[in-house]
Amino acid sequence: MVNSPDRPNLKKSTGDVLKAIHMLQTAGGKPLETIAQPSDIADRTGTSRAFVTKMLQTMERGGLVEYAPYRGARLTPDGTRFAIELSRHHRLLEKFLADYLGFDLDQAHEEAERLEHVISEEFEERLAAFMGNPTACPHGSPIPNPDGTLPFPENRINKEKSQS
Repeated sequence: MVNSPDRPNLKKSTGDVLKAIHMLQTAGGKPLETIAQPSDIADRTGTSRAFVTKMLQTMERGGLVEYAPYRGARLTPDGTRFAIELSRHHRLLEKFLADYLGFDLDQAHEEAERLEHVISEEFEERLAAFMGNPTACPHGSPIPNPDGTLPFPENRINKEKSQS
C-alpha cells in the first residue's frame, strides 16, 4: 500500500493481521464488535500466538485495533478501513491474474497475497476500470467498492451454493 496523509505505510505482517481479524470478526455475518482471539489470528496468519500478541500491542498503539490481553482484539474504524482496502486490492488482483493472465486460482491467490500490499490507489483504480469494475473475485467473494461497501452480501455465495 502506498503512503498517504491518512494512511500509514503498513507492513505485510500488519496487513495480514488486519485482514485476519476482519475475516474472524465478520465470518458468518458476525457484527464488527466481535472480538478475535489471538490464537485464531495466529492460525489464520500461520504465525505464533506470541508474534500476534506483540503485533496487537503495536497495532493498538497505532490506533488500528482495540486490544485486551487474554481477551482478544477488534478493529478500530481505521483498522477496518485498511483491512477492507487490502481485501479490495487482493480480490482485484486475483481477478486480473486468473481471468487475464491465466493463473490457476491457487497461483492467483499467492501472487495477490504478495502484490496487495504494494499497489497504489491509482493502480487499483485503473485495474478495476480495465476489468470493467468487477464485483466478485474468481472465488465468488465480493470485491469491496472503493468506498468500502460491498456490492452484495459476503454470505450470498454460501447461500447460493447451498441452494444449488
